[in-house]
Amino acid sequence: MIRDNKIIYGGGAAEIACSLSLTSMADTISTTEQYAIRGFADALDIVPTCLAENSGYSGIEYLANLKAQQSKDNNPYLGVDCLRKVISFI
Repeated sequence: MIRDNKIIYGGGAAEIACSLSLTSMADTISTTEQYAIRGFADALDIVPTCLAENSGYSGIEYLANLKAQQSKDNNPYLGVDCLRKVISFI
C-alpha cells in the first residue's frame, strides 16, 4: 500500500459491483451474447454468497439485499460483513 495507495474493498464488494454492471450491460444487448455476460455476472455472485454463508448469514437473501443496497445508494464499496461488526440490514 505504500507504493500504490489504491484499495479494493473486501467482502465481495468488487464482485457485486462488477456483477451489477455486467447485468446492466447485458440488458442492452439483444443477441445471444447477453447470456454469456449474465452467466459471468452470476459466477461473480458466488464469491459474496459464499462469504455470507460462511459468516452465518443466509447467502442468497444477504446477497440480494446487498445488491439492492449497492444499487439504491450507488455505493460500490458495500460488501459482506464477515466479522459482524456493523449492524446488518438483514
